[in-house]
Amino acid sequence: MRGAGRQMWAIFRKEMVETLRDRRTLIIALLLPVVLMPLVTLGVPYLASRQRQQRETAASHIAVIGSAAAPDLVSAVAKQEHIELVSVSEAVQSLRRGTVDAVLEIPSGFGARLAVGDAQVTVSFDESEPRSVLAYQRVQQGVATYSATLTIQHLLARGISRRDLTPVQIASRSVADRQRLGGALLAGLLPFFIAIWASLGGQHTALDVGAGERERRTLDALLLTPPSRGAVATGKFLAVLATSLAAVVMVIAATLASLRVGAAWGLADLARTSVSLSLGSTVWLVVVSTFLVSFLSASQLALSFLARSMREAQQFFTPLYLGATLPAMAAPFLEGWERSAWTYLIPSLGPTFALRGLLLGSLSPAHLALAVASAALFGAAALAVAVRAVVGEQTEGG
Repeated sequence: MRGAGRQMWAIFRKEMVETLRDRRTLIIALLLPVVLMPLVTLGVPYLASRQRQQRETAASHIAVIGSAAAPDLVSAVAKQEHIELVSVSEAVQSLRRGTVDAVLEIPSGFGARLAVGDAQVTVSFDESEPRSVLAYQRVQQGVATYSATLTIQHLLARGISRRDLTPVQIASRSVADRQRLGGALLAGLLPFFIAIWASLGGQHTALDVGAGERERRTLDALLLTPPSRGAVATGKFLAVLATSLAAVVMVIAATLASLRVGAAWGLADLARTSVSLSLGSTVWLVVVSTFLVSFLSASQLALSFLARSMREAQQFFTPLYLGATLPAMAAPFLEGWERSAWTYLIPSLGPTFALRGLLLGSLSPAHLALAVASAALFGAAALAVAVRAVVGEQTEGG
C-alpha cells in the first residue's frame, strides 16, 4: 500500500507540475473566478438597480383617444407622477412604433355609462417592452384613483364614512432577517457558479493528462514505468481534482468577498443582506463541493482516456458540462423537489440541492448524507471507468 501511495503521489506531482506550467489552466482555475465573480455579483445588481431607477424616473408618454368624453378622468391620469400626455394622429400605430408608451381609449358614451355604473376604458400597451408595461401600470393606477374618488363621493353622500370601507387594516412583518436574506442570495448564485467551475476548472488538466498525452505519445511511455495502472489513473485524477477544487474555492471566496464589498458600498439589493457563513456551513459547503468536483473530475478523466483525440474529448465534455450546469440553473425553479429523497440521488442535481439547502439552512442530515453518498458512488464508478480505460490503453500499447 505504501508503494502504491508513493506511486500515486509521484504521478500527482508530475501532473501538477505540468498543469501549473499551463497558463490556460491558471487563468481559468485561479484568475478568471477572481475577475468574473465581482463583475457578476457587483456589476449585475448595480446595472439592474440603475436601469430600474432610470425606468422609474423616466416619464411615460400616454396618448388619449376620446379625451372629450371624460375630461375629469384624463385630468386624474395626468396628475399621476411621471405621466406625460401626448397628442398623436395614429395612437395605436405610434404605440407599435414605440413613439408612445401606452394608449388610453375612452368610448364616446363614457359619461352615460358612468352614471349607471357601467363605464369602461381600454389601455393598450406593448407587453414586450418594459417601459410600456410600466406606462400601463401608471395609467391603471390613475384610473383606479379616479374610480376610488368617485366611489368615496357616492358613499359619503349616503352617509358612509371612509372607515366603513376598510374596517380591517393589514400590517405586515417579515421574519427574514439579514442572515436569511443573505442565505437566499447566496443560494441563487453559488451552486450555479460552483457547478460551472467544477466542470471548467480542471477541464484543461483532464484533457492534457489523458487525450493530450495520447496525442503526444507520452502515455505509452508512462505505462511502461513501475507505477501500476491504478496508481497512474488515481494520480491523474487527483491532479484534475486539485485543479477543479482550487477553482471552486476561488469562486466561493471571490463571491463572498465581492458581496460584502457591494453591501459596504450600499448597493440596494445587497445592503439589506448579510453574506457571512458559519464555520459549520462553510465546512459542509466545501465537503459537498468536493464530492461534486470529484464526480465531475473522474468523469472528465474517464472521457479523456476514452477519446481518441483532444478534439473528441472536448466534444465528450460538452454534454457533461451541460449535465452539471443545467440542473444547477433549474434548481431554483423546482419548488418542492428539495423535500424528496430521490432528488439527492441524481448525480449533479443532488449536490446542487444540498448546496442550496446548506445556504438556506433547510438541509436535513439524511438528505445531506444521500447527496454525498450518491456523488461518491458515481465518482468511484467514473474513476473505475478511467482505470479500465488505462488498462485498455496499456493492452493496445503492449
